[in-house]
Parts: sequence; C-alpha cells; structure tokens
Amino acid sequence: MKFDNGIDRKYRRSVEEALGVIAERGTDEQKVIVRHILGSEMTVRVKPVAEINASGITGLIDPTVTNEKIAEERLGLREAFGEVFIAIAEETIDTGGQRGCEGTFVHEGRHAYDFARTIESFSKADVNPLSIFDPTLYELELEAHRTSGEYMLCIDREEYLHEGLHLMILGRKDTAGPCFLDLEGIHRRLSESYGLSPDGNQGPRASELLGLRQKTDW
Repeated sequence: MKFDNGIDRKYRRSVEEALGVIAERGTDEQKVIVRHILGSEMTVRVKPVAEINASGITGLIDPTVTNEKIAEERLGLREAFGEVFIAIAEETIDTGGQRGCEGTFVHEGRHAYDFARTIESFSKADVNPLSIFDPTLYELELEAHRTSGEYMLCIDREEYLHEGLHLMILGRKDTAGPCFLDLEGIHRRLSESYGLSPDGNQGPRASELLGLRQKTDW
C-alpha cells in the first residue's frame, strides 16, 4: 500500500490504525483483503468530501495503463490491487473518527478486492475465458454491505451496531435483543438508495464502471 502525496500525518495514521484494527478484529475474509491491500501497490487518497462526493470511493489509478496491462500481461491478484485506489473523505475521519475510517475501508476494501479480481480475470481471459469475473453494481454493493454488517457484528460495540441498524444493514428483533445481519434490510437499502434489485435493474458491470476492455477486444 502506498499513500498519495501530500496527505496530512493525522490522516495517514488514522488509515494505518483502521487497517490494523480490521486485520486484528475483522472476519477471516476481511483479514485476507487487508493483507492484499498492505502487500500491494494499491494507492490510498484522502480528499475533501466535495471532491469525491462520498465518504469513500474506489477506482482505477490510470484506466489506460490498466487496459494496456490487461492486453499485454497476465496479472496476479496482488498485482491487480496495484491498479486500484481507495479515496476516503477528510470529513469521514474528522467527524466519524476511527469508526468512520474503519467502516469506509471495510466497505471500499471489498470493492477494491472485487475490482482487482475483475482486472486479474480480464488479464487471463486468453487462457481462462470461462472464469471471467465481472459483477454487476448490485452484486458489488450487496457484498460490500454484507461485509460491512459482518464487521459491525465482529466489533460488537453500541456505536457500530447503532450505525448498522440506522443503515438497515443490521436488524434487531427487540431493543434488548442481539443484532443480526439483515439481508432483507440490505436488499431494501439497495433498492431505495441505489435503485438496484436482483430481479430488475442491477446496474452496470464492474468492467463498465472501470472502463476495462477484455483481451479479445484488442
């Protein structure tokens, strides 16, 4: 992992601490993703929310370069991570603290993982055309919301659980009962907030979001 130039020390420290907590207390899946992030050339950016229009976003550092690599090379997953950036808003850290930073990197880290898998599969399409991985936006967000809820349950602190309940990621049968991952709530959130559904509009595929082209297109 590498940081973009000019990031304030307090933001760098917050990101490093958040990834450390996820690596220690997250699910097995989240620990694997953090290892890929830390062991790769993935870039972390910290920008004003007005610039990225979200608490965090994930994308390609340079789509042209990535497409050239897809056309000319066969990339491993760790190499594919190096094509990706995660940007977190300064305000996410300033107002949300470590909880906000952790939550963003759990959610966006899953996107980074899925984008890296897409890049890897496209680069190997000439030798493994049946294993193309190219999820829809619905599938991307379903996985990111699922893993976010699982992380909140792992941490099991009231402020994390409260956020999960507020976002409809977690459910609770009564105020004193335990929280659980609310898949129906996640589906409802994706429908109401994103306009996505498994049986209707699933949105663009990852390759369309990233501007990727398969080897066979060259």
